[in-house]
Amino acid sequence: MLRSGEDYLASLRDGRQVYVGGRLVEDVVRYPGFAGGARTIARLFDLSASDPSLSYVEPETGEKTNVNFLRPRSVENLAARRQLHTAWANVSNGLFGRSPDHVAAMVTGMACRPEVTGSTRFSDNLVNYWRYIRDNDLYLSFAVLPPAGSKSGKSGSVQNAMRVVGTDRDGVTVRGFKTLATGGALCDEILVGNAQPLRSGDEAVAVSFGIRANHPGVRILARKPYAAQAVSRIDDPLADFDETDAALYFDDVHLPWDRVFVLDDPRASYGLFVDTPGHTLGNAQAHIRLLVKMRFMLAAAKRLGDALEFTGNPAVQGVFGGLAARVKMLEAGVVAQEAHPESWPNGYVSQDRQFMYATSNWSMEYFPEFAKEIQIMLASHAFQQPADVSAFDDEYTRSLFLELNRTEDFDSALEKYRLIRLMWNLVGSELASRNQQYELFYAGPPHVTRTRMWDFFDWGSAEARVEDFLAQDTTTPPTRPSEQT
Repeated sequence: MLRSGEDYLASLRDGRQVYVGGRLVEDVVRYPGFAGGARTIARLFDLSASDPSLSYVEPETGEKTNVNFLRPRSVENLAARRQLHTAWANVSNGLFGRSPDHVAAMVTGMACRPEVTGSTRFSDNLVNYWRYIRDNDLYLSFAVLPPAGSKSGKSGSVQNAMRVVGTDRDGVTVRGFKTLATGGALCDEILVGNAQPLRSGDEAVAVSFGIRANHPGVRILARKPYAAQAVSRIDDPLADFDETDAALYFDDVHLPWDRVFVLDDPRASYGLFVDTPGHTLGNAQAHIRLLVKMRFMLAAAKRLGDALEFTGNPAVQGVFGGLAARVKMLEAGVVAQEAHPESWPNGYVSQDRQFMYATSNWSMEYFPEFAKEIQIMLASHAFQQPADVSAFDDEYTRSLFLELNRTEDFDSALEKYRLIRLMWNLVGSELASRNQQYELFYAGPPHVTRTRMWDFFDWGSAEARVEDFLAQDTTTPPTRPSEQT
């Protein structure tokens, strides 16, 4: 099924328990902090429903289905998935990080190798859950980490981390906190699990499941929504792309058995991500989305430079050339992942993990520098502007604005103002700070991202060259050039 944006918005009025500070938000569709994000997600569903290239016919049902749920078996399937990720990222210019194609891609990858759960019963649950979200075209968030400050030692020893507190014939009861549910206030379903390794002794927290956002006992504790402070579309042009983040509290939540994928198994709970194509398909979306974002940031900076008349300077052109090179390097990583597909059991394929994790490392290292260069070019222009567009409503302050811009052409001055506001929202505002922090940890902490490259780099082929060299005959002295007289 391909649902419409209207269907999605209607589904959000389901009694979910979302808190902003001490306030319980009764209607997330109307609340100013979430309304813009909800509209953006609705646009994604409308796009897929109207563009035939973003759907496929699911063999199991014979129905048109969102490409995001296509389990890939070929390079062509990977290309179709990339087309969807690109089209959806374009809606938010890459600023909606955990859009509905991120976590659903992970579950789709997990459903390619469900035997990782270690149990026929749980494997069936996982595949049936994939079918459920597929056939209803659902938006998933995920919460796959313990609370902040609890990442050292055994996760099971962290008292406020979500854990199993009981089982019965009908299901499992869990209690405690899980993070970080980006989009948690606006999603349909939440995937709960463990995206970091667990140890022996962590059995109580080694549980994975899918749950409705409005399930009884689920409390969604949202961070400060920046969109709630938006003044106008000109002053806050990115407000509709504030996707929200949330900590989740499970208040003795009872899960039916058919929603449980792993129980009391530290290896399997982590393995759902790393021993299936799940992590790879999810990160492919992340890289494609970041590529769209970097292109947009670069083009916006270029437009501002043109408006302020400094892109004719050769030194400035050199800076832009360096930024453009970084965009193309990220694109090269995306292309390389897809061009060398990795085979999995059951006939499925994914992007190559060597190139995947190399791209994750590259993004982590160089995106902050990319954003910093653009911030430097913005200089103090953001601080020389009126407080907001109300300055244009008063005849006197409007005249001062024109004099500040040394022009009588209001449209030209307003265009500069809009570009400066856009750049500030991209690299200097509170929302921009959140987004840059998010990019730093999108694939996990830096040491984890680097360790994945250690795990998947082809050390054998590289070291074979060294071995061959060292095995050469060492009894023959090296040839020396003749001495010149």
